[in-house]
Amino acid sequence: MRISSLVTVLAWVACTSATAPLAAAQTDVRVYPSASETAITEGETILAAEPDAVYRAVIDYPRWTTMFPDIRQVIVTSQVGGHDRVTFVHADGNRDNVHFHNQAATRLVWFEDTGGRAQVWVEIVFFPGERPGTTRVHSRLYADVHGWASLFVSDDKLRSLREQRVRQDLSNLRTYFAHWVAAQGSDRSPTPSGM
Repeated sequence: MRISSLVTVLAWVACTSATAPLAAAQTDVRVYPSASETAITEGETILAAEPDAVYRAVIDYPRWTTMFPDIRQVIVTSQVGGHDRVTFVHADGNRDNVHFHNQAATRLVWFEDTGGRAQVWVEIVFFPGERPGTTRVHSRLYADVHGWASLFVSDDKLRSLREQRVRQDLSNLRTYFAHWVAAQGSDRSPTPSGM
């Protein structure tokens, strides 16, 4: 499920498609409701790669076709100082138009969906892990509907969809970087040119 599907499901409560199997065990990814905002779901996982290398790989948008299996094509329409506009084309032909507001100094990737019927944004921060050569990924997904659409979807359904999205995306990142590290060899940390 992707942003456009999430938005459609939120607006029409039509969650009929099955999601792909999770790439990582559920214990490798922690997902929980935000303590401060009911429309936010948070998640965390650990990657076996350096935070700067992870951040550089994630903002290399064409890699998203490998990181997230449902994305088939990436169209970068503008890149200006971390304020990037990107279209993700999915397997079924649907497109997500997103606007990134990245902050390299804090390894923050932040983006919002610019074309949906719901308000959706994602924040992902890449912190140094407790062990050298690891990254702690912290993700926050805000998704909510307003107006008439809010009459057709429950808070429980919204929370369930956010949890599913966060878990799947963090699992996909774990899988991508596990392959990345394996391709680099077990004795050194990967660099963005590594895959």
